[in-house]
Formats: sequence, C-alpha cells, structure tokens
Amino acid sequence: MEAIHILGLGNLGKYVAYALMRRCQQTASILAATGPAPTSRAITFPAPTLLFHRPGLLADWEAAGRSIRCTSPTIGAGSPGAGESRAEGFHVEMLDGADDVTRQRSDGIKYLIVTTKAHATAAALAPLRVRLNSNSHILFLQNGMGVSDEVSAKVFADQRTRPTYWTGICSAGVYSEWPFTIVHAGRGPLTIGLSEPKSQTRSDSYSQNPMAAQLLDAAMLETLVVPPDGILEAQLRKLVINSVINPLTALYNCKNGAVFDSAVARKVADHLLEEAGVIVRAILCSRSEEPRSVAFAAFTDEKLREYVNDVVQKTAKNTSSMLQDVQAGRPTEIDYINGYLVHQARILGLPHKQHEEVTQLIKQRNHQEATPST
Repeated sequence: MEAIHILGLGNLGKYVAYALMRRCQQTASILAATGPAPTSRAITFPAPTLLFHRPGLLADWEAAGRSIRCTSPTIGAGSPGAGESRAEGFHVEMLDGADDVTRQRSDGIKYLIVTTKAHATAAALAPLRVRLNSNSHILFLQNGMGVSDEVSAKVFADQRTRPTYWTGICSAGVYSEWPFTIVHAGRGPLTIGLSEPKSQTRSDSYSQNPMAAQLLDAAMLETLVVPPDGILEAQLRKLVINSVINPLTALYNCKNGAVFDSAVARKVADHLLEEAGVIVRAILCSRSEEPRSVAFAAFTDEKLREYVNDVVQKTAKNTSSMLQDVQAGRPTEIDYINGYLVHQARILGLPHKQHEEVTQLIKQRNHQEATPST
C-alpha cells in the first residue's frame, strides 16, 4: 500500500499526520511484542510523507527533533491520543527540487491530503502536477467551498488526467503553540467522501479506497466515510456556520462565544442565515440525488440557526481562523465562504446582498490591517 502525502502543515495537517504516524508506531510495537503471527489483527500501513514547501519548515522540523508532539489537556485518559506523546519516523520531501531528506523522491503520488489555506491551494499543488494523474486521489481538508473547481481550472484542466477528488470536514478541536506541536483540545470526527455526487465512474469504491482505509484505522481521527451526497450536505452545513461565525467575529473582533452579544450582530446573523438558507437549498436541488424532502429536512432556517448556535456554544473560547488571519494581516478565506455563496447565488439568480456586503467588509478590514500606518 502506498503512503499518504500531506501538503499543508498547519494545525489540521499536523493533526492528521500525527494520528496516522501514531497508528504506524502502535502497529510496530504490537508486531515487535507478538511477532507477525498469522492471527495478528495488526495492519501495517506505510509512514506518511510530509511535503515541505519552504526551507524554513525544514529548520523548524530539525528543531522539533523530526517529530510532531501532541498534548490532549481536556480529553480523558481513556480516549485515543490522550496525554502527551510524540510521533516520529515520518518521510519528508522538499518541494523546491531538493532531494528527499529521508529517502529518494518517488515519481508519482497516489494519495494526497491537502490542508493548505483555500486561496493558496492551486499554487501549492502546481509543483506536484507532474506527480499526480487520473490514478491519484486528493483529499481536500479546508474551510469553504469552490477550491476543487479552482484547482481543476488552474492545475488539472484536462479531465482525462485529473485525480479523483475527495472532501473532508474535521470536527476536532486542534490548535498549536509552536511549530510541529498540536494541542488536541476536543474530540470530533473526520468526515470524508467523494466530491462528485453524480460522477462515481472511478473503479475505487469510496468505502474501500486505501487512503480511506488508512484514515479509518487511525483511531484518533474517528473517521467516518460517507456517500457523496452525505459529504455535500456536510460541506454546506459547515459553510453556512462559517459564513456567520467567521466574518462576524472578524468584524466585531471577538471570540466565538461573544459573536451574538450585541443586538446588531444578532440581526446581521439572522439576515445572513435567511439568505444562506435559500442558496444552499437551491444548491442541494441542483447537485444532490437525495429526494428534496430528505435533503431539505436538515437545511430549514430553524435547523441552520440551531447548527450555528451549537457551534458558538461549543467553541465559545475559540478565536476564529478568519479573525486570526485579519489580525495577522494575512489573506482570509472569505472568497471561499461568503464569497462562494455569492457566486452560487449569482448563477442561480438568487438574492445575495447580505453575503456580498459582508465579503466586501472583510476585504476592507483585511486591507486596513495589512497596510502599515504612516
């Protein structure tokens, strides 16, 4: 079985890499203690490969002892990944043409997990284009929607040689304090599925794919593999949640739990939810093979409001990624969240004023933060 490559080593990339490597270490320990007996239930998977896109990452990697350290301060001792431990033994590759740090670079990549920021994905994948083909599988683990369409247009324009796309949504709470460290602050499943609901022409079944098998076997990830319609619905649900919480926390400069403290913010949130509900239900009509009554049951205005309120409560102490980006003067993912809803609304001929205004406000705020004062 071929190794999983991981592109993007932010919090989510490190989390997935750590979980996969810990599974490899645990299997090695079992085999060392019992031997490769015919009755052994231990399954051996190859170590994941980390893809470094800049030289500075290599220096951080060396300083970290060529390992990823994870702590789980709020998770019970009996849960997967509890306590503090290190994962080591990764393969590492530089993407600037340098030789692999730990082994010779292979010609192709069969399984690739991408956790880069949405706006950086196409550029990050460009150097890997020659190593990916129609037999490859790419799992996108990112905020927002529309990334795969952009990647197809800019990187894999030829549909005949385009890799199979997967989408994933991670519900775990993960943050970092130092390079190559993560804090696993809250459990939650990694939900994955094929990205193309009506185009299941590939030979690999989504439930039998070797990449999915490796993710399923990493207990810490709590991976769920769902049909294409299921992953589309999960994406849209998270998109609506992010389209309210992320921009409002960035505009009001507050933690998630304080996002509805003002009457003005609550009113804006209601407008955003009402507009988003109409758009996502229309998207479901055009893309999902589920009966409309089944698909719509989870996307009523009341349900969408419940989802948002639930996430606000569960992540009350969190600082949204959009607020972090604005504070740091980095580009945000607004074009792939509210901007995506605006784009789809235009295609479908639906109202989008509220989300368009919020998108522009975030861009103005981001520009102000990124522009040095004189």
